[in-house]
Amino acid sequence: MAGCGNNGNNANGGNTSSPSSSSAEPAATPSAAASPGKLVVTSFGGAYEETQKQFIKEFEQEYNAKVEVVTLYSADALAKIRAEKGNQSIDVVQFSGGQEAVAAKEDLIMKLDSTKLTNLNSLYNSALDSNGYAPAYAFDALGIIYNEEEIKTPPTSWKDLWNPDYKGSVGLIDISNSFGLQFILAAAKMNGGDESNIQPGLDEIKKLIPSAAAIVKSTPEVGNLFAQGEVTIAAYDAGYAFTFRKQGQPIKFVSPVEGAIGTFISAQVVNGSQNADLAAKFVDFLLRADIQKRFAEANGYAPTNKSVELSADLQAVMPYGEEAVNKMVRLNSDLVNTNKATWTEQWNKLISK
Repeated sequence: MAGCGNNGNNANGGNTSSPSSSSAEPAATPSAAASPGKLVVTSFGGAYEETQKQFIKEFEQEYNAKVEVVTLYSADALAKIRAEKGNQSIDVVQFSGGQEAVAAKEDLIMKLDSTKLTNLNSLYNSALDSNGYAPAYAFDALGIIYNEEEIKTPPTSWKDLWNPDYKGSVGLIDISNSFGLQFILAAAKMNGGDESNIQPGLDEIKKLIPSAAAIVKSTPEVGNLFAQGEVTIAAYDAGYAFTFRKQGQPIKFVSPVEGAIGTFISAQVVNGSQNADLAAKFVDFLLRADIQKRFAEANGYAPTNKSVELSADLQAVMPYGEEAVNKMVRLNSDLVNTNKATWTEQWNKLISK
């Protein structure tokens, strides 16, 4: 699902393959991963990983453990545990693009004993995995971001992007950016389509193009358009609304009444881990309210633990609370990946007219 530029804050920020070099420690050998009290876990690099490393130090102290972090984005992490099936070097793998569904089908990750997840009952229903795999520990979402100084009445629906009052100031995102693709799907679902039929979304966006200030591909371009006042509203990511607001821009995030498009970030225990019990404790650690609160404050990802209380300023830039969280739409990642090339051709024809 990733497809846009990554500022280091966002796990779903556009990289499907990992950096060629990393400050993370090198991957452990299988024998090292199997050592008592030792875990090898993946993370996404950048500020995301640096924040997790701070929490990991606490986990190490609490459980007298040693945790080694390997930088792997979701697609690469899936490829690695697939290649190492039967001889795994990784104990806990993190996914942000729906890869856990593929990993489960291929028997690459383990179902967890719910009685050992002490925080499970504190989670929103939408965070739970109905098949018994690890739940999501963080949410990201595509919704509406807007300049609160320019738009006094907050938008409430995807349909508000077509409001004539915003003509000339709408930011439209290219399909090569994952958030642009998600918006097309949101428009499709709003008009009777879905992941098998995106045409209603393309038809609706055709009507929106005259209102667009620009069609852009990258997050820096989106940020610049808001900063320069050329764009006042766009369908974009909550994580970047957090980033823009930290930069001093008067940006707010809204979960549309139809439901924001959700990104469900999870940490899964790899099938074949020799430290599965400790790995499950690590998963449970990420579900704790205190850990999720600090993660939201540092990186802008919404908590999946419903007991987490956040400041009004943070609530303004993420899906927060029972209603917004449980209405989030989970896309069929298999269909998205299967159809993306065809959709890209359709999109390119649309915007070239």
